[in-house]
Amino acid sequence: MLHIVTIARKTRGALLAATIAAVVALSPAGVAFIAPAQAASTIKVIVNDQAITTMDVQARTRLLQLAMRLPAGAAAKTAQEELIDEQLRLQDGARRGIVVSEDAVIAALTSIATRSKMTLPQFERALSSGGVPIKTFKDRIRAQMVWGRIVRAKIQQDIKTESADLIQQMRNREKNANAVTANDYMLQRVVFAVQRSASPAEVGRRKAEAEALRGKFRSCNEGLALAKGLREVAVVNVGRKLASEVPPGLKDELEKTAEGRLTSPQRSDLGFEMYAICSKIAVTGEAAITAGLDAEALDKRGEETSKKLTQELRQKANIVYR
Repeated sequence: MLHIVTIARKTRGALLAATIAAVVALSPAGVAFIAPAQAASTIKVIVNDQAITTMDVQARTRLLQLAMRLPAGAAAKTAQEELIDEQLRLQDGARRGIVVSEDAVIAALTSIATRSKMTLPQFERALSSGGVPIKTFKDRIRAQMVWGRIVRAKIQQDIKTESADLIQQMRNREKNANAVTANDYMLQRVVFAVQRSASPAEVGRRKAEAEALRGKFRSCNEGLALAKGLREVAVVNVGRKLASEVPPGLKDELEKTAEGRLTSPQRSDLGFEMYAICSKIAVTGEAAITAGLDAEALDKRGEETSKKLTQELRQKANIVYR
């Protein structure tokens, strides 16, 4: 069975990171920079007999303004179309029997709050001060989780078929499939935190500190203990990652890094990130062929599949604008 990372993760992560940054930047007094919603709410759009109200659109508009700094008009238009897509996706998920529990949504919210160094109630208050009800954020997360499962299932089905075809072609050409190899990994992520407002000198200093740890790192047992003792350094257990789950850019880094060592520091929104390779697990034969196909195609295929499935849902839907 193929294993594929969540397709929506990259897009979702970008919006959530922007939202977190905006929420953290809000003043303690919680002065909203967006006009409050009107008290009255009317039906704005009907999607297969499911209503989207003006209040729904206004709340989502404020979220997009907070996270993406969109002008009011563009944010409102984007919010309405996004809500239509989400309603179609949730309806499709219901037909497929896909249900995301409230506990799963709360767990995701708690993780987001923790990343922004807040408790969940504090995060909820910060959002509210920006004019965004917590329900709006929860609804968006729930829809993305449902859609991620739908898209992932479609890609699994497609790649399994393509992989079987390729393997059969190799056999027909009398190629030795067992000569193909790939690696699975046991990973820990090491993050040297850097503030967005850090000066170039501070950024350079933190990168040098990351490089210094990398130079001393000889094993996960000793190296991770050393990392945990450093200032503003986080160690996150990634666990086992199949070759099929590793994006191409990181895959190259992991392949050239020895077991028990750290990959080179890479700049991210959080600071400088490295991966400790606690073990490499060899995969050979047909599994390696499948893994190679999946890793190379994942990002682009995810975007294309999501777009195609959404277009199909819209074509079949009854959407009425009021």
